[in-house]
Amino acid sequence: METLELLFASLVRETAESIRDHHIPFAIKHDERAYYAWLDAHPINGYIQEAYREIEETAQQIRAIRAG
Repeated sequence: METLELLFASLVRETAESIRDHHIPFAIKHDERAYYAWLDAHPINGYIQEAYREIEETAQQIRAIRAG
């Protein structure tokens, strides 16, 4: 992979993790067993599409700002 592709893949994964982390119920955030059980039940793959959508929306906003 080229450097740009690696950076984009990293950004997608970080965004997907952030989206998933945002959805973790507050009640289990400090209960390690419940936290990891929840993560196991919600694999990162399910959040990748959401991450792509978030990144594309951001890219469109940047394009609009640049276009003035």
